Formats: sequence, structure tokens, C-alpha cells
Amino acid sequence: MPEGRPKRSSKSRLAVIALIVGLGTWLGFVCYSIATEAPPGAPSTAALADRVQKAAADQDTDGFQTLFDEDTVSDGYAADYLDRLGEHAPRLQARVEHRDGHDFLLLRSAQGDSVCTAWYITERDGRRLLDGVPPAENLCAH
Repeated sequence: MPEGRPKRSSKSRLAVIALIVGLGTWLGFVCYSIATEAPPGAPSTAALADRVQKAAADQDTDGFQTLFDEDTVSDGYAADYLDRLGEHAPRLQARVEHRDGHDFLLLRSAQGDSVCTAWYITERDGRRLLDGVPPAENLCAH
């Protein structure tokens, strides 16, 4: 009998096959998740306002974070902002306005002026995003 590699048992072959199939499935899932992930921002300024208002109302930190240009805010910006509003935040309304050649979004209290935040709207790859850099002027005053 020639000397060579010892034969593997059928259990070890099945384990190797299961490992390869498992890794392939996991890799396929990761690739699919990346390929189908919704792009950041919104297709229009109106859609951006709707998404901001919904994310704020739902306290959706992840959804809110994706509406910002990632180069202008930290990873925890949306969570910090919504945390500052507190558990009993007032009902907020988002509205797009245009001033001095720039579009900006106002997120303010539906009643009263207890909350008002303004962000400029930028465009990247055909998508509208909020610019986290604070405006130099007080866009909430008018």
C-alpha cells in the first residue's frame, strides 16, 4: 500500500463543505447589503424635508444621520442632536427656504419658537444633503 495522505473521514469533508458554503453565503449577503443600501440624502429638497421631519419625529438617529453630508458632521451628530431635544421634544416641522442664492432647511417647533435649527442644503451625486457646518447668519430669524 503506497504511503500518502491519510484519507479524510466523510464527517470532516462535510464540515469543510459546510464551512465553504457558510462563508460563501455570508460573503454574498454582505455584498448584497452593500449593493442595495439606500444612498445618503434625498433625491429632492422636498423629499429631504420630509425625511428630516420623519426622522426627527421618530427619533430615528440612523435615518437622520444619513441625511447629512458625511464630510460635515461627526458619526454621532444626529444622535446628539436628537438627544438634546429630549424625550418630550415638541412636534417639529421641516421647511425648505431659499435666501441669497442658497437653499436651506429649517427644522422648527410646530408651535412657538422653542426649537429652530437651520442647515444649508448641498448636492452630491445628484442627491440633496444637509450641510452640518452652522450657517454664519441666523437663518431662523425672520
